[in-house]
Amino acid sequence: MKKLLYLTLTLLIATISYGQNIVVTAQPDLADWDIIYLTDFDFDDGQNNPLIFGYRLAASDDQYPVDDVSISFSMQANIPSLDLTNAVLLDVQLEFTLEAPIFITNRDLDQNIAERGITDEEGNQIDLGSPRFNPTDLTEDQKTSLINTVMSLGSMPAGNYSFNLSVSAPNYQPDYVGFSPNKQVSIVAPANIDLIFPSLGYEFVSDTYPVFEWNSSGCDNYFIRICEYNPIQHSSPEDAMQSESSFPYPDDGTFVSVESATQLDYSTVNGRPLEVGKAYAWQIKKVCSTTGNDQEIFSEIYGFTISEAGQTITPCQQQLRNVLGDSQYNVLFGTNGPLEGYGECAEITLDGENLNSTDFGALLVQLMSGAFEIESITTQ
Repeated sequence: MKKLLYLTLTLLIATISYGQNIVVTAQPDLADWDIIYLTDFDFDDGQNNPLIFGYRLAASDDQYPVDDVSISFSMQANIPSLDLTNAVLLDVQLEFTLEAPIFITNRDLDQNIAERGITDEEGNQIDLGSPRFNPTDLTEDQKTSLINTVMSLGSMPAGNYSFNLSVSAPNYQPDYVGFSPNKQVSIVAPANIDLIFPSLGYEFVSDTYPVFEWNSSGCDNYFIRICEYNPIQHSSPEDAMQSESSFPYPDDGTFVSVESATQLDYSTVNGRPLEVGKAYAWQIKKVCSTTGNDQEIFSEIYGFTISEAGQTITPCQQQLRNVLGDSQYNVLFGTNGPLEGYGECAEITLDGENLNSTDFGALLVQLMSGAFEIESITTQ
């Protein structure tokens, strides 16, 4: 009987102890940034900083006070460019008595936290004693390299960063609700976007459903916009990108998200059908999440023309056809026309400067509108 009573009491005590938790909820949790800009932070007064993370601590049984609560924040970094591996950049530990639920954010973690203090949800001023800002394990040379790099970039260098939160108290277990207290964040140096297909030079595509391809690294969050480019209506490809789009369709003035994909099969989207004989301009942007506002990076604008299968017309000839119209073009450049066989524009120059196909198209528009007059033409 005594053994049974002892066993019952032991199980009861264990159950009660296990039920005593410090419930930690994220409001908000640490975000997955691509870039951390240090210019967003005020190191003299953390209260001026953007809200990066916040955590609410409360006793699960609503029984207070909870003595000897300890909460620590630490950050480690792997930065290949600085030859840093698991280097501790931040290690802060706070100890206090929990009188009521409390909310602690990154804005509180500065050298003035002990003097300023924190107020809990009941209005109690929490005595934080002497917060411990433990030293990093960086050498003086590593500190100098890190500081110089940060000052040059204005942001944390590219690398993998580990953020760790730890909450403890005697006879209490931490209960992290809905988030992980240990988080990995990859900071990137976003590269420019290279468009692969259709490529620069108003390439001819014998498919009304082309597959658009591009390449980049860092901030894998892509958006695309495709517009018709009519040299009669548009002064440049940039002008065309501001006009009504073929995708998105109907046009809402934006780029369409393709998430992390680096290609788009036009046959799989609900875009306006692309038409044979028409030219189009397209552009990719990617969005990087930062500690401030999101950062947008845009590719160049490339163009292409939809041609009939086997069509051998050159980009230059297509631009002439767009400006002159089909009937006039056929009269001049068609069979037995006075300009039959001409149309390759690789060596067009203006005032001694070579013109690419885009500049040539813009010049044709200006000639047709009367902005310029032709004084002489030389052919070879």
